[in-house]
Amino acid sequence: MVEQLPLTQIDMDASRERAADDSSNTPLTTESYAHAVENRALLNNDTGDRERTKGGATVFQTSLNMAKMCMGTGTLALPFAAEKGGLLFNIIGLLIIGLWNYYSANCLLRCLQYLPPDLDNNTTNTAGTAGTAELEHQQKYGAILPDTTTHKYKRTIDMMPPPPGTTTYGKVAWYAAGPKGLMVLDLLMLSLFLGLLIAYEVAMMSFIDATPLTTGSRKLDLLMPNTIVIIFSCVPDYSLLTKCSGIGLVAVALSFIVISFQGFVENGWSGFQGTSHLNYWPESVSAASSWFGVVVFGFGVVPFVFNFRESMASPQKVFLSMQLGLLMVYVGYIMISTGILILFSPSYTFEGDVLQAMPSTWISLIVRLLMILVLVTTSPLLVVPCGELIEGKLGIEDTQHASMHKRIMVRVLFCIFCMGVSLELPAGFVHVVSFIGCFCVAMTSFVMPPLFCIQLSTWRTSGMDFELLFDVGVLLLGIIATSITSTITFDNLLVKSG
Repeated sequence: MVEQLPLTQIDMDASRERAADDSSNTPLTTESYAHAVENRALLNNDTGDRERTKGGATVFQTSLNMAKMCMGTGTLALPFAAEKGGLLFNIIGLLIIGLWNYYSANCLLRCLQYLPPDLDNNTTNTAGTAGTAELEHQQKYGAILPDTTTHKYKRTIDMMPPPPGTTTYGKVAWYAAGPKGLMVLDLLMLSLFLGLLIAYEVAMMSFIDATPLTTGSRKLDLLMPNTIVIIFSCVPDYSLLTKCSGIGLVAVALSFIVISFQGFVENGWSGFQGTSHLNYWPESVSAASSWFGVVVFGFGVVPFVFNFRESMASPQKVFLSMQLGLLMVYVGYIMISTGILILFSPSYTFEGDVLQAMPSTWISLIVRLLMILVLVTTSPLLVVPCGELIEGKLGIEDTQHASMHKRIMVRVLFCIFCMGVSLELPAGFVHVVSFIGCFCVAMTSFVMPPLFCIQLSTWRTSGMDFELLFDVGVLLLGIIATSITSTITFDNLLVKSG
């Protein structure tokens, strides 16, 4: 349940004003709720939310950005996942995980209808009051009737606003579970960002080690690409990074074209002439857990759905962007995982990333260089939201020009920390990815979103009982899957590191 927070003097004044309105039989409107929240925001000097402007990305640009984020270096572990999961299990499972991501993102976006309206600045006007656009927004995300929307704010309006600089996902956690909920989410998100970037650093080391570019020192090998990542991570808006999305997707496509050519040179069409020698289902729970971790890691767009939404010129079209983006990812994952597995099946069994199946030739060099390019253009999409999370906790506002050097320092230190940890991590890339997917990504994608949605929706006044029950079922499924797979993949990680 939501923790009741102490009210300020302005909050109590606003409450008395609402009581006066009630005594005069004047219905409480959305505008009065927004006005009260605006007063509290002024008291806390929380101007960051109101002054932050939305980005200019189109639906297609956002879809492309989502797809590129999913089609990064994690795709190199997909043949390993298909090997562990089996052909049929992999094809069916990829569809289920994609739909699961879409539903979890839907849960987070539905949470917006229970927040005080002026906190969702993409759907309110500059005065902080809600008009036609706000009502349309509420109906879009599940509001029952316009004249009952005020009840959705009755509990959240009496709470203190979250600290300045809190992300949208953090605001959802704050109003769903209070300060403790925000603290738990922050820890999970930091773990997720750390895990993702550490996995990328591990992959980058393995790619550079096998090329003539290596200096013989892993620290020096990582210095140049990390410098580029840091520069890209200091941009002020996600919409600027979408301009690199097409380059990243082209690099991934060329990489797997080269990989496919190498497999065809070695085996021809022999792998496609019969698949009876391949598994159709996972041989053990451990194998299924490894598959789950890699696939969840690859699909993990849910924790970033608000960042993508806020980068759009038309945020209400984020669902369409997700549909297009996830569809592109599903088709691509089928081709990459199942196709590469069958192609290499006569000569190779995947126990690591796909590049390990390739000999030391100029083809392998091209693939590794292309994937390094993908890493360099994908990593900033992770550093930016993590930097914003840390900056918010440190009180570094986007509107302060003098604090630019502080924001840059936070992101530089974060990248250096991840680089240092990766240098000490002996386990292989696929096993790191699998554990991160099972724990960090699954927790923030499949557990927290339905949990927050359930907590925020428990005080709604009518209807949608089936939706609430479905949310509970999805939450229980997420808890069970995350607990079992995280334990198993962590044990596997320890074994490989030992």
